[in-house]
Amino acid sequence: MNVAIISAFDTYFDRVRLLKRFFEAQGNQVTVITSDFSHRKKEYVQYISGADILVHARKYRKNLSVSRLLSHYRLSRSIKEQVEQIHPDLIYCLLPSNSLAKEMESYKKEHPSTKLVFDVIDLWPEAMPVQKFLNLLPFRFWKNLRDHHLDAADQIFTECNLYQNVLKKENDPKYETLYWARSEIPCSFSNLISEDELHFIYLGSINNIIDIDFIVEFLCLCKKEKTTIMHLIGQGESKKQLIQKLKEKEIEVIDHGIVYSQEKKQAIFDQCNYALNIMKPSVVVGLSMKSLDYLCGGVPLINTIQGDTFDLVKKYDLGFNIDQNSIEQIVQTVCHYPLQKQFEQRENCRKVYREMFYEASFIETLKKKGL
Repeated sequence: MNVAIISAFDTYFDRVRLLKRFFEAQGNQVTVITSDFSHRKKEYVQYISGADILVHARKYRKNLSVSRLLSHYRLSRSIKEQVEQIHPDLIYCLLPSNSLAKEMESYKKEHPSTKLVFDVIDLWPEAMPVQKFLNLLPFRFWKNLRDHHLDAADQIFTECNLYQNVLKKENDPKYETLYWARSEIPCSFSNLISEDELHFIYLGSINNIIDIDFIVEFLCLCKKEKTTIMHLIGQGESKKQLIQKLKEKEIEVIDHGIVYSQEKKQAIFDQCNYALNIMKPSVVVGLSMKSLDYLCGGVPLINTIQGDTFDLVKKYDLGFNIDQNSIEQIVQTVCHYPLQKQFEQRENCRKVYREMFYEASFIETLKKKGL
């Protein structure tokens, strides 16, 4: 069988590589199509591991911009042209960009025997901090580019249960949750945390959906109880702002920069009592990619994300859910939580990762849906 995997962005390539291995293991011919413009780096690239065809895209600087929307629209049309040359038996298309849903529905109508699978990895514009503008015409149009074309697919996966709720598709048999998954297994670790200090870690892009003010408020309250140190792994347009605000409050920041090695990340995780999984309340996200790094590394969460992550933290004791109403109570709990209880939470994190977010569970879901 000839399979085309489509991803508009390099951001999703952990998932793309898992999918490519899965389909190739079944003897399929797999072609991965993506953009030659790196969303992470905001620059053109000539190579992405796992990609077979890089389609030229218009560059953009800002995540929220007309230039980005135009880039996505033109890229989606160019990707459809590439698909027409491949003649796949199965198209596995990751969304967003939303305009890909429209273009792939068009291809499906022209080639009804081709099986079409959509994989909703993110909800745009709902996952962006623009809630008060969602009913304005440009944002309704952007949202409808996805919603009006989703049902053209034979199968729709969503990255979390929350997305099915937002899309009002909870009971639709076409829809199935396919959680983020990783091929890494938890590596060796050391229990270096202590009761004398509190170390927190934030990993990933520090951008406009991160609730910087909440992070600063939380750490300031912790600092009143115990020496508090913030570790950062990653970059992002709001990183300087976060560091500046923390330094103004005399909170020590250790900036590790970009770290790819699992072993090096683990060495940092081993020092940290908790991981910050904190986004603005208006952002519609059920499970963040950084959560998998935290769980694999055995670092319990301080979590504001609703839906799937909230439920997992509560059910399996993976840390603490927190919001503005509970912040002072959670600070007191975190600052005085016994070390043995923290070790138990760390083991809970590794166990949930192995059982729910490791590659094997990902493959099992795909097979269950006949892929």
